[in-house]
Amino acid sequence: MLHNDAAIRQFIRIALGVAALTALEIGVYALLGRFSVDVLLGALFGMVVSCANFLALTVTVSRAADRAEGGGDPIKARAAVQGSSVLRLLVLAAVYILVLKLTTLDPLAAVLPLVFVQISISLFEFFRKDGEKNGSKRS
Repeated sequence: MLHNDAAIRQFIRIALGVAALTALEIGVYALLGRFSVDVLLGALFGMVVSCANFLALTVTVSRAADRAEGGGDPIKARAAVQGSSVLRLLVLAAVYILVLKLTTLDPLAAVLPLVFVQISISLFEFFRKDGEKNGSKRS
């Protein structure tokens, strides 16, 4: 699936960031007196789905980059990433619609972790040490 060490490290960092922000989300719900099992399940569902979505993105981009570097057509690699983006968005929408219709998960708690991926990326990039690029040190 992933054989690029930098991509694996990046995914792990982002997944840990999403988990930490999800824990913070649950804590805020508890402080506001709005915590319930529905909130907990919604937050956990959102965390798993957002991490799976980011993993799918990471795999797609890693494979496309490997193909382009290996003498493949960069235009085809770009098209594969764009096609995957549309497909992931449609699958994400379908999963959320289905799960939120069929269960009693808290909708806000389930959707917030999707935003946590971008926040995690931004935070890790902001605190990245000079001389590091995308989670790996420059040679």
